[in-house]
Amino acid sequence: MRHYPLFVAAPFVALLAGCGPDTGNSAFNPATDVELPFTTFILENTETVDNLQHTRFDDFYRGIQPLDSDDADAAEVVGQLRGLVHSLMGAAPDDSGQGYDRVRNPLDLMNQVIAANVVPNFDEGRSYISDRIDEGKHATYNTRSNGAMIRFVDGSVLQEPLPVREWRYQTLAWTYTPYDEDGNAGYEKVSRVIQHIARQDDSADEDDLPQLVSFLAGTQFDANNFVTNGYNQPEMATVSFATRTLGSLELRQEFIGEKTDTLFISDTDSPWFTINGTTPDCVRAELDYPMQVLRLYTSTGESATIDHDNDPETPKEDNPAHCDIMKDIGDETLSFATVAVPARQ
Repeated sequence: MRHYPLFVAAPFVALLAGCGPDTGNSAFNPATDVELPFTTFILENTETVDNLQHTRFDDFYRGIQPLDSDDADAAEVVGQLRGLVHSLMGAAPDDSGQGYDRVRNPLDLMNQVIAANVVPNFDEGRSYISDRIDEGKHATYNTRSNGAMIRFVDGSVLQEPLPVREWRYQTLAWTYTPYDEDGNAGYEKVSRVIQHIARQDDSADEDDLPQLVSFLAGTQFDANNFVTNGYNQPEMATVSFATRTLGSLELRQEFIGEKTDTLFISDTDSPWFTINGTTPDCVRAELDYPMQVLRLYTSTGESATIDHDNDPETPKEDNPAHCDIMKDIGDETLSFATVAVPARQ
């Protein structure tokens, strides 16, 4: 049975300060301040570059399309999940309604900026990590450790509230770790952390503020295939979102092995998600790409653990009724066949 600890930023939180065994001097950290103006924060495909295929929800958005176009229950769920991506990631559906043709959010923008090699300091950071990989020595590029600030400004919306026009990133970090947790060589992973917290603007109307309040995103790459130009192919990725009204969200993606995307939804302030006529307060939507199936697990009013108040000596137990902890295939609230996404099969 698979076990998912809900809304934990996986091992990537530890990388905010840097960690791991070391051989040689790894104290050097090339992170410096970066301030970058934009004509717009909107990302779209161009005639020469497919930017959207690298956005965080691209596979999931397309992959949840029901195989049976007449399945009304599946269509209702998919419409709500895609609506979430619209609100959270600033995505606009394309003419087919099965994909999006633009996004506007700080996570996808940072990923694209890094890949486009337009910031010399980011390039220096990746080159430093690559050099240390060649040497087999632990290394970290970390803006938080250096007190460095990253600030992006959208020149097309200068009259909009601060969270809309100015994005600041509290952390951008790459860490190369040649050792596993037991200190054995051969682990060979590069992890990247991006953290963003929206600016405050007390003078703005709440309706003019974006849904996204903050996120913490971690991505793991194979160090042996790490490149300093363009995009690096992730092995796994996780991102936790805090929102104004959509609740706490987490997307976990496995690009090798099981090849799944799992979206967790919890703590919603408004019942925006309904299924079978109910409004659960915990949802796990698991998209299995090789099997081409979306499984939804839900619960209402259930805590993640069972606390034995009358017996303090007995440790807490996982609650089998909670949507995240124990439910497995056969416990779905709803499941349906989905279309193929060849790149993730």
